[in-house]
Amino acid sequence: MVNLKISDTFIKSIFSLALVGISTTTHALDFEVGETKAKVYGYVQLDAAYTDGNKMDAASGFTPFVDIRPNNIDGSDGNFDMGAYTSRIGLRTTTPTSNGPVTVVLEGDFHDDGGPGFRVRHAYGEWNGFLAGQTWTNFSGFVGLTPTVDFTGPVGRPNPGRLAQLRYTTGGFSVALEDPDGFNVGEGILSGTSGVKQSRLPNLTARYTQSIDAFTYEIGGLAREIGYDIAADNNYAFGWGVNASASYKFASGITLRGAVAHGDGIGGYLFFNPGGAGYIKSGGKIETIKATSATTGITIPAGPGNVNLSYAMVQADMDETAGLTPAPPNTLYGYDRYDSVFLNYIWSPTEHVSYGVEVGYHQAEQPSGTKGDITRVQGMIRYTF
Repeated sequence: MVNLKISDTFIKSIFSLALVGISTTTHALDFEVGETKAKVYGYVQLDAAYTDGNKMDAASGFTPFVDIRPNNIDGSDGNFDMGAYTSRIGLRTTTPTSNGPVTVVLEGDFHDDGGPGFRVRHAYGEWNGFLAGQTWTNFSGFVGLTPTVDFTGPVGRPNPGRLAQLRYTTGGFSVALEDPDGFNVGEGILSGTSGVKQSRLPNLTARYTQSIDAFTYEIGGLAREIGYDIAADNNYAFGWGVNASASYKFASGITLRGAVAHGDGIGGYLFFNPGGAGYIKSGGKIETIKATSATTGITIPAGPGNVNLSYAMVQADMDETAGLTPAPPNTLYGYDRYDSVFLNYIWSPTEHVSYGVEVGYHQAEQPSGTKGDITRVQGMIRYTF
């Protein structure tokens, strides 16, 4: 580590570097400003994919299951796409104080609306167990998730998406108040009447994570209120959710992972939940929608990398929602279940370079049993600094 006296001009240059995502070095940039230690990090990534169906925005590694076409509807035969929208840049600082260090993180990528717009991924500060800002939801983590090349990842999982929140962590336990309107996928209110989704209270989440030798597990819970405003008539309902994840790494390096989640009114806390948080009955009353998800996978070391095989599903109880129009459109074709299988090989031929190739099979199903499916072959090259 090198101590430097840095001018205001240099500091502004560093922040400009972080914001536009340009790096002139192949290694992370570490420096000090006074007592503050800082690190600029990130990577540049190229995604390329062929999908045997309608356009799936593969350049951003995004699989919008809402667009999977039912097998009884004609459409395009395939699509090839490339892009670098998942590339990211981050700045992390640590500043000592008389009462413990303060950590600040600011990170973004170019995946806004599927790319190429710049967006903030993480923006938070942390001190003595208190976190304030935007980062991964406290409802769930990554313990049960098997790596994928697809940026979207498995649908059948508790959603570890990023929300604005106030969190406190002590040991393996954490509790948080989170933005109730932060998720934009799986969070709609199905309604035959025009209205506006609204929230009066923050969501409450709690999580406990523990490791015992090669075994790691976590459990999480959610309590929330969902609301809908129709012609100045406010309607509210209570929602909840629970999840459990686990992983075990054998001495051979093989790792098994799994996660399950369930809730009523859980909405976007289940990734790509096709049902949303609830629906409006004919009398105007809001009803929550039950949904369940599960994922399992195995990682096997092979050569300079790992073979990953995983399965995921998510299903919503939408028996009473036929004919209602989603808001926003989470179910273009009225699907109530998504399934995915991923098989990939991810490896590093040298430091700071990673390759990945993957085949993904994705299926969507309507309550009537009508299905649609796609297969996608995808690859990525990542240069890390």
